[in-house]
Amino acid sequence: MLLGNKCDMEDKRVVPKAKGEQIAREHGIRFFETSAKANINIEKAFLTLAEDILRKVGAPSIPLEQIPCNSTSHCFDVHLSCC
Repeated sequence: MLLGNKCDMEDKRVVPKAKGEQIAREHGIRFFETSAKANINIEKAFLTLAEDILRKVGAPSIPLEQIPCNSTSHCFDVHLSCC
């Protein structure tokens, strides 16, 4: 996956969107323009990457809700009841 960051700063653009799309196409990968500051495509990029990984390696054998969460592990989904 190729991400073009800071898409909210169009006036300071260095790489044209078309160039990012071309590079992604040449390498057979996805392309998203993102902005962490403006929260543009951040969740979409993360979820797409996670879905692509699951498709490639297969879904976990147990539901994520059943994975123990303790102080030494990091939980990224704030909706999990243990975190």
